[in-house]
Amino acid sequence: MAAIVLVPALICGLVLALGSARRALLDVYLPALLLLPQYYVLRLPHLPPLGFADAAILPLGTVLIATQMRRWRWAWMDLWVLLLAASQGLSEAMSTELANGDWLRIFSADFIASPRFNTNLADGALMFVDGVLTMVLPYMAGRLLIEQDGERQAMREKLVARIAVLLAVVALVSVRDFLTGTNGWQRMMGRIFPNAYESWPEQVRWGFGRIAGPYGHAILAGMVFLMGLIYCLWLCSANHEWGARRLMSGLPVTGRGLALAAIVAGLLMTQSRGPWIGVALALVFALLTRYLPVAKAAAAFLVFIACFATLAIFAANRYTARQMRQASSEEQRNAIYRRELLANYAPVVRQRMLFGWGVTTYPAVNGQQSIDNQYLMLAVKEGFAGLGIFLTIVAGTAAKLLRLIAQPMEPRDRMLAFAHMSVLIGLVATLATVYLGEQVVMLFFLLTGWVQAMRAAPALAPVAGPLDSRAGFRRVLV
Repeated sequence: MAAIVLVPALICGLVLALGSARRALLDVYLPALLLLPQYYVLRLPHLPPLGFADAAILPLGTVLIATQMRRWRWAWMDLWVLLLAASQGLSEAMSTELANGDWLRIFSADFIASPRFNTNLADGALMFVDGVLTMVLPYMAGRLLIEQDGERQAMREKLVARIAVLLAVVALVSVRDFLTGTNGWQRMMGRIFPNAYESWPEQVRWGFGRIAGPYGHAILAGMVFLMGLIYCLWLCSANHEWGARRLMSGLPVTGRGLALAAIVAGLLMTQSRGPWIGVALALVFALLTRYLPVAKAAAAFLVFIACFATLAIFAANRYTARQMRQASSEEQRNAIYRRELLANYAPVVRQRMLFGWGVTTYPAVNGQQSIDNQYLMLAVKEGFAGLGIFLTIVAGTAAKLLRLIAQPMEPRDRMLAFAHMSVLIGLVATLATVYLGEQVVMLFFLLTGWVQAMRAAPALAPVAGPLDSRAGFRRVLV
């Protein structure tokens, strides 16, 4: 039954043969990504595990490489994304050899014949392929399929509308999980994958279930809903006609109102404070940019972040200043766990600072298998090389958005740049409490590619109505 994972690949191939790559992105890849759990996989010999979204991106990526590369304009960001995938593979392939100096005799006959080296090398190759499927190909799709001249606004709106509708479906289906504390997605898919290698525990907080949807964990689900919320707000501002029709005569319920309400409800039902803080920080950024020029707003936001971080660290230290056994609630135990992560793994990071311990071979300190901090996890698994590459991607994306915002742009383009920046702020903040995994990593690199493809369109003369420069994404957020 695990072969069902290949169904999105077959459907995507059919859509590509009869339609277009854009249609495959909207009708196959996004539904596979947002509606189907990625932790149920097909394992074939000598190949990396394939999830539903991995299977869907394979034919799409192949077509993009074969037909769209003539339009590709190389940028530094392309190199960093490829290096991050390579870093993941290198840290796994050379996790032992780089640490003990065996790489100095890597070309000797006895070393090449070493079972340990061959196993590490094979695992590293699989990790690199996984990085291509989850990072490189979504990045390429974001760069090539959204911002094509002449059709970009229509494609932007179709993409965001599809994301909003799919997330609304996830939220509505998850209401039962919220009320019962179960995970219907795992219960349903578990019948198809009875011997699944990985399952996610169900969580209850404040008497209600923390919904995870098909995204594995509630915090990951919160990050997906965070992205959907901000982009849905942009779509409501950029196109006042989208979803404006009433669903039932006589009732003030519109499609856009239902989608927006469902996404907000989904975000709340995750009961994940990390994404909530991320949304709050995005709102602060939007408020500052409404009243200040871009440069001053960015500087003021950095000052705010510094003050907020100082207060948060002080409050966290007081909240977690006790042993795990002394915690009075599950929330406090989680906070203490994350504090202990930093203390326990700091010596591990120092031992292999450059390339880390490998994705699957890092030591679990004091039984802490789960490293609930993306930045710490990268430092442990891929060393400061992997962490530095990831931070460079984040900083490069932010810098590109700030350059766009500082230029004269059409109001809708400016609103979209603010939406991208708000999403980036929310994700970066939340990643201090969770790892970048499951569907979030693919969405992150799709966003990164989209941002890289954006160009500042010449600002048009002011017009009255929905595109008035005074009525934009920032006002909707605030």
